[in-house]
Amino acid sequence: MLGKLVKYDLKAAAKIFILIHAVYMLICFAARFLYMDRLDFSEPSEPLIFSLILFISLITLLVSALSIITCLQVAFRFYRNLFSKEGYLSWTLPVSGPQHLWAKIISGYILMAADCIIIAAGILFLVTGRNVTAAYNTVADELTAELGCSLSTLSLILLAVCLISCISSVIMIYFSVVVGQLFPSHRVLGAVAAYFITNFIIQIISVIFMLVLGFLPGYNTAMLDGKAMMEHMFRLLALSFLLMLVITIAQYIASHYIMKKKINLL
Repeated sequence: MLGKLVKYDLKAAAKIFILIHAVYMLICFAARFLYMDRLDFSEPSEPLIFSLILFISLITLLVSALSIITCLQVAFRFYRNLFSKEGYLSWTLPVSGPQHLWAKIISGYILMAADCIIIAAGILFLVTGRNVTAAYNTVADELTAELGCSLSTLSLILLAVCLISCISSVIMIYFSVVVGQLFPSHRVLGAVAAYFITNFIIQIISVIFMLVLGFLPGYNTAMLDGKAMMEHMFRLLALSFLLMLVITIAQYIASHYIMKKKINLL
């Protein structure tokens, strides 16, 4: 039954998800052939630098908008399927409360992970033209020495981090929606407030941990060479994953408890 619930969620979200990501990929294809492939890096100039800054800014806005739409889609599906009028039908199914919650977690993760992969594919397509790769090859050795690894390796690490972080993002969205249900007159506003307040608290906790353990960026980290910088980054990632695991488990338990004891749905 869990598989059927996941399949139903993905099928319901597929049309909008495929449409917006197809538009994104079309924009990337057009930008590659109409702009990126026509750049000449042999003679850097102020107009070239300005156009690149503007282009990168626009792509960043596009990627941010795409990620936000996917997050909103995940949140909307969770709310509509469990807490709106549609929820009355959902709770009549022969499915336990945890199965409902896990079905939403799995389908939400699949959507957000697919979003990350498609975004990465679009960016990869943008920067793999001959002129861009030729320009990169001229500075590849210096950049590798500075980073402590090749740019491709770093990109794969960042993609893996994003894919792992998706599960935490999904549960935090669901936690915020569930908390919002405690305010019957302002459910949407309560969910939005819960999301931003939770984010703010997590950021404060993260900064405190980094400060106590000496991981905050500063003069010492700026003076690290490539290899030492990579080691510092991996230690920072390990700390971040540990903190993320604790917070994610706490939010899952809190979501389950609120839905069962306070909202009387499970």
